Amino acid sequence: MGERARRCLRFASAGRCRTQGDRGSPELSDHNRSGEGGRGLPSSPPRPAWLAAIAAIIRYWALLGGLLTLTLSVMTALSALSNLFLGRPFSADHELVKHFIAVAIFTFLPYCQLTGSNVTVDIFTEGMSETRKLAMAACSSLFAIAFSIVLFIQMYAGLFSYIRYREVTPVLKLPLWTAFPPILVSLLLLFAAACITFADSWRGMPPALRGARSAPSDSKAG
Repeated sequence: MGERARRCLRFASAGRCRTQGDRGSPELSDHNRSGEGGRGLPSSPPRPAWLAAIAAIIRYWALLGGLLTLTLSVMTALSALSNLFLGRPFSADHELVKHFIAVAIFTFLPYCQLTGSNVTVDIFTEGMSETRKLAMAACSSLFAIAFSIVLFIQMYAGLFSYIRYREVTPVLKLPLWTAFPPILVSLLLLFAAACITFADSWRGMPPALRGARSAPSDSKAG
């Protein structure tokens, strides 16, 4: 057993063993470890307290979406079992799934933006420096900001359109406009998440690129 293998066994419980491929790779900051299941931004500083509070709201909102998705899944499974053994599925189960699954999907958008979990093509960014990756993350955050604003405007108009014409589902007579308020909340949180990731990218940039003045190294005694 080699020296490195012995060190790995010795420090495995403390999580201090790193593979050979990890040599030279920077340790993750507390901000990137704390997170969340996505890749996170490269070498971005810790967030201020008020931004961390908004990020927590986004995480809990995504958990609500997961709970809603789980509820719909259980209902669908029970309806299938009822149809199999009793010959009677739940009435309008497909109607509820169609109505609420869009709500659940929108709850995940802010979290995916916040944690960097959207689909990317990493083959084009593997050789890039951390600064260029941060610049690309900032540009994608600006795109997400614009996307959330445009979609919010359209969804807001759609909400009042469905309220005006009072369309309902065929069986349960559930008003279609009831799906729009939580979707609008999700888009507001998506806007907030995109602003947070843009701020993370901006604060991670070198001071020279941000136009910030570095503090003088030596201070003269008065």
